[in-house]
Amino acid sequence: MRIKDLLRAIALALMSFALIHCPQKQTRQKYTVFFTNDLQAHLLPDRNGRGGLARIAYLVKKAKAENPGAILVDAGDSSVGTAFGTETRGEAVFRVMNAVGYDAAVLGNHEFDLAAEQTRRYQRIAKFPLLACNIRERDSKPFSQEYKIFQMTKLRLGVTGIANPKTETLVDQAGISGLNFLSPESEIRRIQAELSGQADVLIVLSHQGFKQDLSLAYHLAGIPLIIGGHSEIKLSKLIPANDTYLAQAEHFGFWLGRIDFSWHPETRTAGDFQYHLIPITEKIPEDPETREAIEQEQKNLPVGLERIIGTSLRQLSKDFIGFWTAELIKSEGKADLGIINTAGVRSEISPGEIAPMDIYEIMPFNDRICVFEIDGSELKRLKSLGWFYFSRGPKISPGKTYIVASSDYLLKVKDFPSAQNPRFFEPLLRDQMIKRIEKDQGFKRFWEK
Repeated sequence: MRIKDLLRAIALALMSFALIHCPQKQTRQKYTVFFTNDLQAHLLPDRNGRGGLARIAYLVKKAKAENPGAILVDAGDSSVGTAFGTETRGEAVFRVMNAVGYDAAVLGNHEFDLAAEQTRRYQRIAKFPLLACNIRERDSKPFSQEYKIFQMTKLRLGVTGIANPKTETLVDQAGISGLNFLSPESEIRRIQAELSGQADVLIVLSHQGFKQDLSLAYHLAGIPLIIGGHSEIKLSKLIPANDTYLAQAEHFGFWLGRIDFSWHPETRTAGDFQYHLIPITEKIPEDPETREAIEQEQKNLPVGLERIIGTSLRQLSKDFIGFWTAELIKSEGKADLGIINTAGVRSEISPGEIAPMDIYEIMPFNDRICVFEIDGSELKRLKSLGWFYFSRGPKISPGKTYIVASSDYLLKVKDFPSAQNPRFFEPLLRDQMIKRIEKDQGFKRFWEK
């Protein structure tokens, strides 16, 4: 054999040996988590063409068809916020989310607005789990499914949910009296121990707010991602906290969050996180199935919600509407002062025509006007908190009793603990707002007449 042929044979033998005996570098697997948060029953685009669950469904279904390693999740407060939520007791939202193809969601505080029994009904309607690992029944049993494990090709992705631990102060306590909302940190540690060996990666859907998520990330290890809600903030990039990334996509389905990451089989770690907020605009086609589901739900709404009751020549902020509502409550209740909580005003008014559907977005709750007596010292304390819109009224003096008009919800959550002799009005506050706007053909400063 010639020297050249001998050397070639030796080289081929060495290559074969290397292929047989040397470990091959494993290919990184790519995965995608799409998410929304604080949808607040916004099934349709707003008057500026933003949002719409049929558009979100189009994007997600297309991505899932191309990549089986993709899921869609939601970080809570889906059920309340528009006429769809109010008039169907939130049920329409979950039927439409079924059509979109959601894979999991966490229970937000507004999912308990109509009491725990209605929350259980949501769980029966939804074809995806409504998660919360930190809610217990009286007998200490979990109130809802605590986690879901998704088998995504070679990755076992665990998803757990955190309900807002302050839910008891955010809704009528009578409706959730049998439930306990526990510390998120200790409950996630319990889930981590339980899923050891069952899930390769555990991520968290949280509805406790950004600052609380940030604190949680600094106190926990082994959670690469927290997808949050409640704060309704737009995070344009992933926020790092220790080894955890935090994400949140404002509200109303105006944005679809997309998080791509890799699973490294050799190190058994998730990495290479990439993040993108996709604006949901008129340029995006609608998914026919979801559009049909929304149209079906529209048939359940009262007739006349789209009629024109007034116009606005300018943008009306939540503050303007809040003070306007406080004046309306004062007028209707023939009181010294009208008071409404800032969180009770849920939306603004854009320039243009106004319909009752718009007022549902401002005031989706079935609150009623109530009138009660309260001491001036308590009023001064409440005013100093900055949590309320106060109407004009007399100078407040401690020791003097005032007649105050507000919403019955604020009495239920004990924001006026020293209120005396309450009287409740039958018409809904929202209906009184619609009546006044229709009379004035808009949000006029009727108290100056």
